[in-house]
Amino acid sequence: MGTIVLKHVAEDKVGDREVVDTGAAMIGMGGDNVHCGVCGREMMHEVPIRSMKVNLLYRCTGCDSINELPPDA
Repeated sequence: MGTIVLKHVAEDKVGDREVVDTGAAMIGMGGDNVHCGVCGREMMHEVPIRSMKVNLLYRCTGCDSINELPPDA
């Protein structure tokens, strides 16, 4: 598929949204390669993030920042 760079979210803007720690990396069976919006580290490989219908946030293990899928992805 493609490459998506996530959008950084400030800690004070998290609210009650769930934050998923991607660990070393999340690996899927087909989809996009997803990178941290702060440090550029690949957080997810071949994950169908665009079709996920939940409003999750993702914590980068590399720089500890919180990211979300940009609205234009």
